This record gives sequence, structure tokens and C-alpha cells, in this order.
Amino acid sequence: MTKSKIGQVVSYIAILLVIVAVIGVFAYFTNGFTTDFKTFYVSVNGKDVMTSQNGYVVTPSEPLKVDVKYTFAFNKNETKGYSVKIVPNKTDEDFDFSVDGETRFFGDEKDLTNGFVIDKREQSFTVVPKGGTPLEILKAVYPENEVTCESKGYNDMFTVIVTSYNGESSVKLNFALERRVTGITFDKEVIEF
Repeated sequence: MTKSKIGQVVSYIAILLVIVAVIGVFAYFTNGFTTDFKTFYVSVNGKDVMTSQNGYVVTPSEPLKVDVKYTFAFNKNETKGYSVKIVPNKTDEDFDFSVDGETRFFGDEKDLTNGFVIDKREQSFTVVPKGGTPLEILKAVYPENEVTCESKGYNDMFTVIVTSYNGESSVKLNFALERRVTGITFDKEVIEF
């Protein structure tokens, strides 16, 4: 093979690698070509989240730590800022509670953000619950009212909605409070060892 033919082969391989890389980037930021191209996303525990993710557990001692990212953050003035809101994750496990004797449903609440401490930084934030039970969260949301609640909570009962600076894109992270064991009951009269 001559030098010119080797040069052509190397050029074709380089072009092919660039095309594969571009396709890979598009596949990554479109969630395997299933969504629009994401220019805004978050990262939790080193894992990028483009649209939504479940299964996080938050405690007063172990907050949810979220890094906020923009795909094309070349112009820092355009890609600054984001907003954070916490709402119920409405499921079949919805429960009722009362505020000053009036019965309400958890899933109907519009904003639970005041039940959490959100430490917002330029490119990241943390979420810490104001207590370890749904009752303590609801009491923080309604500090001037008498709140009663029997629920122990359920998996992914809260959703953090992180919205881009321009409001055009958002990511949802579903999480629960750590559930504590509050007692053990035995159904047999005799326990053998």
C-alpha cells in the first residue's frame, strides 16, 4: 500500500469515529433516542438523570445531593440558575391527614417545599427533611396550624422538580423518608431458640 492510500484509510477511519462519537452523544442526551435532546439535566451520586429517577431515600443526616448541569454551558450568563420545588408523588398509596380538623389528601398538596431545607448553590443543592416522618414534614408546611397524620409514608412519596433557568426543561427525582422500625409484634405465644 502506498502512503496516499494509507492516509485515505486513516482519514476514513477518523471520520467514521467522529460520526460514531456524535451519534453516541445524541443517544446519551436523548435517553437512547426516546426523548428530545436534553440541554439541562442533573446528577445524583455520580449518575446523570435526564428526565426522572426513583428510589432515593433522604434523612436529616443524609441529604439528597444534586448537581445541576447544562449540556452547553459555554455562555455562563445564559445557563445560570435553576429552581427547585418539592411536591407529592401521587400514587395509589395516597393518605389523608388533617389541618385544623379539615381532612386533606397528601396527593392533592401543591407544594411541600417548606417541609424541607434546601441549600441551593450555583451548580448544586441539597435537600434535608425538617423531620423524619410525614407528620413532621406536614407540620413544617403548616407551622401555624394543628396537623394530625397517621401515615408512616411510602416509597418515592416526594418529588423534587428541578427546572432550568428559562423554565423550558425539568427533571424529577422521587424520594422517600427513611422509615424507622417502631415496634415488633409476634404472632405466636411461644418463641423457641
